[in-house]
This record gives sequence, C-alpha cells and structure tokens, in this order.
Amino acid sequence: MTTPAHTPKRFMLSALFTAVTLLTVQAHATSTLPTPVLAADSIIDSIDRLGQLTIEVPATQYFETDHGVQVAFTPLTELPIIDVSLHFATDAATDGLPAGTANMVATMLTQGSGSLSEDAFIEASESLGIALSANASKDGLSLSMRSLSDATIINQASDLMAMAVNHPRFDAAILKRNQDRLSLSLRQQQQNPAYVAAQAFTQAVYEGHHYAHAISGNESSLQSITTDDLKRFTDLYLRAPNATLILTGNLSLDEAKKLAHRLTQDLPNQGTKPVSTAMHKKHQPRHIHIDHDSSQTQIIIGHLTGAQKIDAASRQHSSDFALGNEVLAGGDFNARLMKTIREQKGYTYGIYGNLEQLKAAGSYAVRFSTDGHLAAEAITQTLQIISDTLDQGISEDELALVRFGNQNGFGQTFSSNASIHRTISALTIAGFPKDHLQTRPQRLDRATLDSVNHALKNTITPDQFIIVTVGKIKPDLSHLFK
Repeated sequence: MTTPAHTPKRFMLSALFTAVTLLTVQAHATSTLPTPVLAADSIIDSIDRLGQLTIEVPATQYFETDHGVQVAFTPLTELPIIDVSLHFATDAATDGLPAGTANMVATMLTQGSGSLSEDAFIEASESLGIALSANASKDGLSLSMRSLSDATIINQASDLMAMAVNHPRFDAAILKRNQDRLSLSLRQQQQNPAYVAAQAFTQAVYEGHHYAHAISGNESSLQSITTDDLKRFTDLYLRAPNATLILTGNLSLDEAKKLAHRLTQDLPNQGTKPVSTAMHKKHQPRHIHIDHDSSQTQIIIGHLTGAQKIDAASRQHSSDFALGNEVLAGGDFNARLMKTIREQKGYTYGIYGNLEQLKAAGSYAVRFSTDGHLAAEAITQTLQIISDTLDQGISEDELALVRFGNQNGFGQTFSSNASIHRTISALTIAGFPKDHLQTRPQRLDRATLDSVNHALKNTITPDQFIIVTVGKIKPDLSHLFK
C-alpha cells in the first residue's frame, strides 16, 4: 500500500512508533539465564520445559562533546526513529526560587522560543512530525524529542530543540495562563483523596527538605513565579556542566557525535553541577489524618530511606530488596499483602508497596484504600503481615518464583525503542556503571534467601512508619503509637 503524498508526517511517524513494539531489538551483548529448579508444588508448572532464555542487551556507546557534555548513544537500526533526551541536573532548594519554578520552565520551553511565538513553535514541530516535550522531576529537568531519522528532518528538529533550551521566550501572558490553569488543576486534584494522601506523606517524610514540595508547586508559590524567576532558573541550570544527553535509534556513531554537537554547542559552559542537600533527620512515627468527603479511606504507610547508591554492594542490595518486596508487596496476586488484604479479607481492590530512591533520600510506602469503617483493622493487619515477613523471612519457593519472573521478564526492558531509551536515560542520569544492565542477571543469580531477607529487614523499619489516612472517618490507631 502506498502512502498518499499529502499524508501528514506526524501520521506516518505515529504509525512507525506503534510498530516499534512489534520488533525484536538486535544487540551486541548477550546474557544467558538459567532456568531455576523449583519445588514440586510450585505455582509454575513444568518450568524445565522452557530451557534457557537468551537476552540480547543493546550495546550503548559513551562519549563526550567538545563542551564536556556526557552522551550515551544506543544504536538501533530496525526503524527510522531517533529518541533524544537532554537532561539537566537541578536543585532549586538553595536558590530561593518559588516551588514549582522548574516545572513552569519545563512547561514553557515548548511554548515559544527565539523568534517563534507559541503558535509558530507548535507549527514548526508539527510540520516536522516530531514529538517534543519537557518535564521536571525532584532532581532535574529533561527536554525530550522523538523524530524520524531522515537527515533533513533530524537536523531541523535538533535546531528547534536547541532553540527551546537556549532561547525560551517566557512570554508573560503565557505564564499567567499557565499559572491559572495549573492552579485550577491543583484545586481539582484536592478532590482526589489519593493525591491528598500522597502530598501529605511526602511533606511528612521529607519535612525540611525541598523534596517535600510538589514538583508543580502549590497555588501560592505558583502565583508568585515571575519571568525573572524562570530566567534565573535557566541561567543557573540549563548549562553544559549540568547536562547529560541520551540518544537512541537509527544513527551511526559518527552521526550521533555530529547530532550531539549540534544540540549542545550553544549551551553556556560555565557553572558547576548542583549538589543535592542530604537528608539526615529521622522523623517520629505518627498518624496523620485528613478529613475528606470520600467514601473510601486512602492509606499510605511508610518512612524515609537512604539516598540512592550505585556501588556494587548497594546495587546488589537493591536487587535483593526488590525480589523480597515483590513477595511482600508486589503488584501481582501472589504477593503476601495482596493475598491477605485483598483476596482473604476483601479490604481493598489492590495494595502495593514500593521504594523510591532519589539523590538525597528515598522513601518506602505501602498504599491502598478501603472502607472507612474497616481502615483501622486493615492497617493493623497490614502491619502484622509486614512484621511477620521481616521476622520470619520469605521462603525458598517464593524467592525462586520471583527470581524466575524477573529473569524471564528482563527482556521486556528491550521490547521497544522507547523502553530502551527510558531505561538508558534513567541509568545514565543516575550515574550507574556502564555494565549495569549486562550484569543484572548475575545480581539475580547471586541473591540468596539470607541476602534477600536481610535486605528487607535493612530497608523496612516498622517502628519508623508514618501512617497517613484521608477520608470521612478517622481510624483509631492509638494502640499503634503508645
């Protein structure tokens, strides 16, 4: 079938993007994963019939631009697509900027740049058929682009992306529109008990640190942001020393180097990378209840954890913990919390626990919702399951099952250009060793029952739990905090 000459480029690009998930990524580094031997009564039947699973890990190449910007390039030639992410390390905590400034900068980078008004900028990106967006996180700001790899298109697209970074317009009228729109969104989110609970938990855990602030800010801080604040933020952070560039897709190494230079050549090369303010304070365990007109009570149980570490021992510990936590609070119906709190007791539709690790600190949290009259009982039983798991440990069969699932699910990391790009971006930005993906199978193999149970006990500390409840009925948890 031929494509009509008048078909928009963005339509063709969308069709190609959809096709990404249907292809197998070819690679240069290979890991062979053995099939574990499970007990006869295991949930999985006939595992031995599966034989060995071969995972092909794409080979990422690393280099540095003339301006000192670190680049991670993963060539994938099956589709004529390129993914680009230009990340800047930030830390607005020490600079007196209103909460939400980074998010506002990210919002406005694609709302007009240089000589292009907002409409002209959007028209330029649409005419090229590219997807261009920016987002802020607690530790940085990223501008991302997806484009066809045609040389003419990618050169124009990279120039547009570079213009967005180096010459944002920050029109006052658009800033005011964004402030009003985001303020309205924040008021709407206050009607969502899950959002209210998440914000209350974050503020309690990270009290006194800039992580406590929502990335989008609050209504008061939003309205206080000025164009001078936006310019100051870009002057501080959108600079070569803070930048990391990730390229993924249909390029040769020489083409990737030329593209990297084109994207970063105009970045100011003065300045140093910001240093995240470390968290040292441990907060007292307590119950925080927020009245909310909702039939269900939203519950978060968790505490502060340490900062992300990337040495070999810490990475093994994180891998071990992930396996143990999957048994305790993972997302499937084999997890202990899901089995009891949902399946046996019927308190909730789903209960999950996860660890968030950031540069300065992290947090562990279990989240679920239940009927307000059942909240106290559900919380008490949840805590009992966590305590029993930490005291008694998980079993060999449970470990074998989750290890097997992780080994066989490893290939999903490389199921599409987008998933590869996201993974490489996250690892590169965090500074993980270049062989981190290739050595993941070895970390899974090295996990023992003792190391996994130790990682659980070393990470989850029930006597430090902060419990947040949001709903009509305040559950009586006084017996937990005597």
